[in-house]
Amino acid sequence: MNSMTNKERMLTAMRGGIPDRVPCSPDTNWTIPQRLKGVPSWDIYYYGNPPIWKAYNDCVKYYGIDGFSHHGYYDIPLKKGAELKTEEIFSNDEKLIVKTTFSCPKGVLTQEETYLRDEPPTPTKKWIDDFVGEYELFCEYFFGDLDKINFDEYKKIQSDMGDAGVVGLCMLLPTLLTQWRQPTESAFFDYFEHHELLTSFIDRWTDYLLQIAQKIVDSDINPDFIFFPNSGAITMQSEDIMKEYTFPALKKLTSVFKKAGILTSLHSCGKENFLVELAAGQTDLDCIDPLEVAPMGDCNLQEIKQKHGDKLALKGNLPTTTVMLFMDEKGVEKEAIKCIEEGKDGGGFILSTGDQCGRNTPDANIFKLLEVCEKYGKY
Repeated sequence: MNSMTNKERMLTAMRGGIPDRVPCSPDTNWTIPQRLKGVPSWDIYYYGNPPIWKAYNDCVKYYGIDGFSHHGYYDIPLKKGAELKTEEIFSNDEKLIVKTTFSCPKGVLTQEETYLRDEPPTPTKKWIDDFVGEYELFCEYFFGDLDKINFDEYKKIQSDMGDAGVVGLCMLLPTLLTQWRQPTESAFFDYFEHHELLTSFIDRWTDYLLQIAQKIVDSDINPDFIFFPNSGAITMQSEDIMKEYTFPALKKLTSVFKKAGILTSLHSCGKENFLVELAAGQTDLDCIDPLEVAPMGDCNLQEIKQKHGDKLALKGNLPTTTVMLFMDEKGVEKEAIKCIEEGKDGGGFILSTGDQCGRNTPDANIFKLLEVCEKYGKY
């Protein structure tokens, strides 16, 4: 019989310690919770009925897995004189398109998001059309009123999760502006054509995060961990750009949180091995995921465990397609046992998936992971 709660088990492993067994935490944060609720994506992601954080928490409890939530957040209001408005500009049984307008005395920006029935929303028109011309306006949108930062929603999410798992308080590290630039490719042109201005923005972003970090440290919220959800930190920009723009903030922030006794964890799907090397050798990061294998990533769990297992807790790395989506239970069991054998020794290992499980991943395959951890993952 297990001697730890799911939350205790996860925290112990994330600290590099030895729990009662290897935690079982496949990444089911986004599409599977919607499938389990049986509602269109816009019910969850737009109307919040229920919000995605609640759908995920319920998903964790349904499977009995060790929860690792990507959905904790702080609220920073817009500055005085600014406002956001949303409007539905198209809808039918299969799709909803929502336009969001940001306005302030300096002007107007717009974004459009498309919600397909069975997929999370994707921006189909992003905020920035002209990086130089809209720079000051975008800064007004991006940098809110830190004096009014609020952690109430995080406390609510953490309370609802309870002992079923841990909830990350999310902080996005600086990167090229691919998430905000229209079209995406323009973010790379900005780097070369407007490097000084973009670097100034990145410096301001880093300072902004450090101010938020201090607000967190000075608060009474006691987050389970700080989560850096930097998908594609190398895949969506080069190693050199990552070192220039993303890594300095990671180094500074992990130092702040380490001194405060707050755990930190970094997610970077795609290529990650180079980032693992830097994080293990030059930062105070506690945990890293998802350590994807080729061809989606470039990580070898056994090698990383041998080289960096004493410095970083490792979370990964079962392939989400070839294994979790397409294999039967026996195949999943075999691959999960292999991961446990490679990562278990000495603790500091969480059995997970190499990024997000697809919405049609068989329930039986997720239940099988938990069975494997309980049978083969005991210490």
